Amino acid sequence: MKIAVYCSALGNIPEDIMAKARELGREIARGRHTLITGACPGLPYEAVLGANEYNGNVIGFSPARNQKEHAERFQFPTEGFTELRYIPQDFIYFEDIQACYKSRNVTSVAECNAAVFISGGKGSNTEFANAYAMGKIIGVLSGTGGITRKLIPTTIEELSDGKKKPVIFREDPIMLI
Repeated sequence: MKIAVYCSALGNIPEDIMAKARELGREIARGRHTLITGACPGLPYEAVLGANEYNGNVIGFSPARNQKEHAERFQFPTEGFTELRYIPQDFIYFEDIQACYKSRNVTSVAECNAAVFISGGKGSNTEFANAYAMGKIIGVLSGTGGITRKLIPTTIEELSDGKKKPVIFREDPIMLI
């Protein structure tokens, strides 16, 4: 199974939330699943580091066209990934950095079987909307703030189309995976 972890890449992230992100990565790797992230710093990279502790398979979806742009333009980490996937070389909106981010968000969600959310901001919100619309299995690490606190529960309530979408809320990273 391919499990994506979507969460805050920037900001002042509390140590306990960072530890939970790393534990998510560990648990995904222990289960022999593939971890998918947006190939960025912060909580997603903590999940990568956790997966690396168990030699996990990690696919990072970059908003860049190649490794040099990934490291220099975006200043994103390059170590710890089994594979980095980039946006197309001929991406016509390349000058719009937000379009680059959103392009990789769509492709990473399309690739995964399940998506897990921990904390998160506007980028994670986009990934949640895509995962929900694509009918992915969704896990939410409760008690981590960001979009997991109010926005995700409200979105589920407002967008429910009468069909039960699989969304699992847990406070423990191991129980969630």
